[in-house]
Amino acid sequence: MNGKRENFNLFRWLLSKRCKSRSIYRRINMKYNRLFSFIILLFCFSLLFSVEAQNTVQTRRPLIGISCSHPEDFSSVRMSYTESVIKSGGMPVLIPVMQDEKVLDAIVSLLDGLILTGGEDIHPNYYNEDPIEQLGNVNAVRDRYDLALIRLAALRNLPTLGICRGEQLINVAFGGTLYQDLPTQYKETSIEHQQKEPSSVSTHTVHVSPNSMVADVTGCLNLQTNSHHHQAIKEVAPGFRITALSDDGVIEAIESCNNLPVWGVQFHPEALTMVGDTIMIRFFQFMTEQAETFQVSKEKENNSGK
Repeated sequence: MNGKRENFNLFRWLLSKRCKSRSIYRRINMKYNRLFSFIILLFCFSLLFSVEAQNTVQTRRPLIGISCSHPEDFSSVRMSYTESVIKSGGMPVLIPVMQDEKVLDAIVSLLDGLILTGGEDIHPNYYNEDPIEQLGNVNAVRDRYDLALIRLAALRNLPTLGICRGEQLINVAFGGTLYQDLPTQYKETSIEHQQKEPSSVSTHTVHVSPNSMVADVTGCLNLQTNSHHHQAIKEVAPGFRITALSDDGVIEAIESCNNLPVWGVQFHPEALTMVGDTIMIRFFQFMTEQAETFQVSKEKENNSGK
């Protein structure tokens, strides 16, 4: 009996040890399982946030400001400008005409690019001339607003494209001059610079300089363009160069030669883009690309300052 009891006690002792070890194993195993699960969960969340942040940067369209006209007591812009930007992958932001330069600067600080639109004549006082009788309608409020926009954009190296009046404004802002009225002040020409046809129709040829933005963007040295202006650049601003001319020698495009991301065209690519012109839309695709590059550099600069 004693032998059996001793064997039974030994069996109980071994069983208790085994159960205890299993219990310890289970506790350890559960502890590490929880830790491992927590690590996996943490990794998944970090991956999710990383992808989400990356997608936010990659999918946000660059903000391209568009200057407005000021016909009466409101600001407006033709849909051809906004639609051309949208078709090219940008997000158009209308900049209302205002006199508060601090607010204007705050708006410009949010942008990744700027397009200066067409409109009225520019007052000749801005290039040290007296008005002639043939000067068209001018808008003092808009002149001040547009010139402030150009100055604020240049201070930030913001990619800027001037169209028609916008090109002329760029030239004046940087010290150039204009013909107040081509028919009066320029030589006789067979080209009708104020075409009677709609803006969606190309009416004359523009000859493009090689190694220029216009040549690089369009892939053409001869462009068919529209024409809706009676003012034009006379003396090119210091730091800028001519990159396109019409047959009669009227300046049709300029660009900075001082590494400023500033370009101007005298014609209206937005109007031709709206009727499916596959060459003219490239000006807006170019602006979107420039704005994307500016957007990335701005975000890197902001992140490095944190």
